[in-house]
Amino acid sequence: MEQDCRYFFCGGIHICVESDIPMDNQTFHEKFDSFRAEGPADDTVSIHHHFGLPDLEGKELGKLIYSKPPWSIYRSESSWIYLGISPTEGEKKLHKVAVFNEEHTQGNIYNSFNSEIMFREGGLDSLTMFPTDQILFTRLIADRGGCFLHSAGLAIDGHGVLFVGHSGAGKSTTCNLFRERAKILCDDRNILRPSDEGWRVYGTWNHGDVPDVSSCDVPLKAIMFINQAKHNEIEEITSHREKMTLLLENLITALETKEWWEKELDVLERIAREVPCYRMCFDKSGAIVDKVIDEIVQKPQQSA
Repeated sequence: MEQDCRYFFCGGIHICVESDIPMDNQTFHEKFDSFRAEGPADDTVSIHHHFGLPDLEGKELGKLIYSKPPWSIYRSESSWIYLGISPTEGEKKLHKVAVFNEEHTQGNIYNSFNSEIMFREGGLDSLTMFPTDQILFTRLIADRGGCFLHSAGLAIDGHGVLFVGHSGAGKSTTCNLFRERAKILCDDRNILRPSDEGWRVYGTWNHGDVPDVSSCDVPLKAIMFINQAKHNEIEEITSHREKMTLLLENLITALETKEWWEKELDVLERIAREVPCYRMCFDKSGAIVDKVIDEIVQKPQQSA
């Protein structure tokens, strides 16, 4: 069967999406346009969409390690199997089966008839056709020494600043306040990964109220834990324990395992040691913009 292929780039990883059904420029939502790539690279993950569910009757799937609608997950010596299950009928009624290798770098995704209709209609919100691509990406990023954080990521004068907080903390508001002075990477979820020169922040397509997204990455200057208030104030956090608590509260998790948690705790320990962290209170006047640029962005970088 002839296959179709599209390439994307996010978080330092190339993604090859293949399908048994032809794709066009409208197959995936326009938010992916910034993340399109010309072809593979050294670090490329392959996803292949099939249409029609496999017959799993009598098949040995491996050890069941997670079972809570909408997913059951099995692990064998060489693969991970994700079963998209019904909230009421469990595994008796499947809507998706995904089989990944041990490293999650190659995956075959088997979609139901309803998913085929959605695929042909286009405008898909995720490359995997899962509710969110984070189910895959949180594993890939953890394996590469990084993490996802609930955050608004901005590039300001070539420096990355991450404004961290859960829904309602003011991430989208922050993006709008800085719009004239910064490039928006993503207003809701961003990736941190280490490099030889330090930590870098990568934009993702998982945006919130602000649709601006970018595949750009920039060196991370600081992490700001934000709260909307009636005043504008920035205070450095010096307590390692407090940094860890705040990072853990804002870490994006998916279908986590003990192994995944061990990797991510190590990542957060490094970030807490190496990245300057601040508490930021701000109002909607915009006064915080100059304050962040003057006190954080233009501040000489200190050695960890």
